[in-house]
Amino acid sequence: MNASTKRWLILLAGLVANLCQGVAYTSSIFMLPLGEVMQRPADTWAREWGIIFAMTLAFLPVGMLLSGKLADLGYTRLTIGLGAIFFGGGLLMAGRGGSVAYIACTLGLMTSVGSGFAYGTIIGACVRWFPDRRGLASGLAVAAVGVGPIVLAPIASRLTAAYGVLTMFTILGIATFILMGLAALCVSNPPAGYVPAGWTPPAPAAGTAGPTRESLNWKAMLTRPRFWLLYVTYFCGVFAGILVNGLAAPIAIELANFTRDQATGAVMLFALCSAGGRVLWGFLSDKFGRIFMIGLAFILTAATMFVLHGHVSTPGVLMPCVGMAGLCYGGIFGTFPSLSAESFGVKNAAVNLAVLFTSFSLVAVLAPQVVAHYRSGGPEEYPKAFLVAGCIAAVGLLLSIIVGKSMAKQAMPAVAVGGVKS
Repeated sequence: MNASTKRWLILLAGLVANLCQGVAYTSSIFMLPLGEVMQRPADTWAREWGIIFAMTLAFLPVGMLLSGKLADLGYTRLTIGLGAIFFGGGLLMAGRGGSVAYIACTLGLMTSVGSGFAYGTIIGACVRWFPDRRGLASGLAVAAVGVGPIVLAPIASRLTAAYGVLTMFTILGIATFILMGLAALCVSNPPAGYVPAGWTPPAPAAGTAGPTRESLNWKAMLTRPRFWLLYVTYFCGVFAGILVNGLAAPIAIELANFTRDQATGAVMLFALCSAGGRVLWGFLSDKFGRIFMIGLAFILTAATMFVLHGHVSTPGVLMPCVGMAGLCYGGIFGTFPSLSAESFGVKNAAVNLAVLFTSFSLVAVLAPQVVAHYRSGGPEEYPKAFLVAGCIAAVGLLLSIIVGKSMAKQAMPAVAVGGVKS
């Protein structure tokens, strides 16, 4: 098999594995039925679910960091295989039911770590195989996670209605373990010095000599002011999306009087737009620049959150805003992997992205707590969470402008991709 065909098949296998991880983005569908099965009081369960939901996302960087060095050394099959064991096993074990702590450890901790093992490895491999289309490749890879809920949300909803939420976890656990395990057998890194046929790496831009042209390890990366600018910008970029995604179903049911089936539609809409945003932003960022597209995402996010603040209980407003929040959230995800690789090099791409991704973990912990805080004040206080999210997006816009000016002063050339053993 020639390299041109192989890289597209590897990308396809990676997309399948990432699609399975979309289970985490359907988690708001699980909230109410799981609380009923566990017989938790509504107010207590809302707080407990906030912790569980945070854990499904917060430990992604842990898995990415644990697997990053192995992935950068070329052990992609091992790391994705471990991801399949942790992710599928976490769902399978959650199907046994149990205490809140047990569900948090299985549905939360295990699946989150497992997703981190596979997610970062797959993105790193795609970036290496597609130096000529880095934005598109990383956009497709992260889009697959966003597509997951489109496929999995109706399946999870129907399985829950037919067999109960615990059996649903068991079935999805087995299925995701098999699919991610098969993907692990297919994904590998390119050979050393790989360059796609017909593509010539662009020459370094004038005036860019210096250490920032090198492939930095994570320790050196932490000494760069640009890293910390990107870190906080990433935090601001995903805050609104995590807030809306994790609570799309409860928001629709409790504030807009949706049925559970209609609320599932809200989750699927967010997922569809998130997937589209990852591909669209990744593709357009290759043409118009990463920073320009990130700034556009912040403008649209801030406007959407401010509209939701005043009209969250209006179905005709809620659904378009959920879609726009998903589009911009996906846009941030579709842009940052390429931006990270171009800023700090591809040699240590998996570990560096994992370190940057810890800002996502902070949001995963804080965003649900912001919502819980305002929910405790009654329905009339609830929309204030969106006001907070809008202000954070506005701060992100200012930071993206600063990052853009920083990068303009010291333009980063595309780094030639050096492969490692597969």
